Amino acid sequence: MRIKIKIMPTDSNTIAKIVIIDAENRVLMLKRSQHLKKYPNKWDLPGGHLHVDEPLLSGLKREVKEETSLIIEDPVFIEQVDRTHFFMAKYNSQKIKLSKEHRAYIFVEKDMLNEDDDYQKIALKALEIQDGQN
Repeated sequence: MRIKIKIMPTDSNTIAKIVIIDAENRVLMLKRSQHLKKYPNKWDLPGGHLHVDEPLLSGLKREVKEETSLIIEDPVFIEQVDRTHFFMAKYNSQKIKLSKEHRAYIFVEKDMLNEDDDYQKIALKALEIQDGQN
């Protein structure tokens, strides 16, 4: 008899997050679940830790799909802050289905974003970049 062992991927210290912008220039923010040990109830950007040896964009796309069911197309790199790589992409009107890691989502207008919050500050930067491209 053979026993099949499934080895779960190990998370690395590398993080990838994305600012998803809808057609009305609003940013998708996710509310972390209250049962989480790290940052419960905090507003968050989609994304998270990459697996060890996982390519950056593959990890970003996997994390976003796991958390929201969204398939990200054409992510654009914004910047790296410490271990976190930030990207931006357009929301393509797919249905959002949250994992247990998050309990709510909202599309936030630019004037409601707070630049004192690290993730919202990145979102504001992404909106500025997008405005410069239009």
